[in-house]
Amino acid sequence: MFACLALGLGLQLVDRSPVIDVLGSMLYVVLVGLLVLLIWPALPGLAVASIALATAMMVELLQLTGIPAAVVAVLPPARLVFGSAFDPLDLVAYVGGALLLLPLLHVITQQARLPPRPR
Repeated sequence: MFACLALGLGLQLVDRSPVIDVLGSMLYVVLVGLLVLLIWPALPGLAVASIALATAMMVELLQLTGIPAAVVAVLPPARLVFGSAFDPLDLVAYVGGALLLLPLLHVITQQARLPPRPR
């Protein structure tokens, strides 16, 4: 989870381009999914990915209102959560992030199920 967060924050330092924007949006969904898994580890991977996708899409659609701009005006770091403006390409990238999240969740949950190795 920390690697995903660090990579996402690192992308904020790179010059903005459509590729960087898409990667950042995909990582946003992955991070939300990992947070959901941390809070509710028994939840199936498809449910985790669905919640992460729905959350990201709701935040993106919320940008069509003035609420995120008002929050960011008071608390500038909130831009990392709420973004700066609505972009329909982000909605597509979020689906890509959810598809990336699914195999990652599978690997994580399989690792969690392995019995401990004897020493």
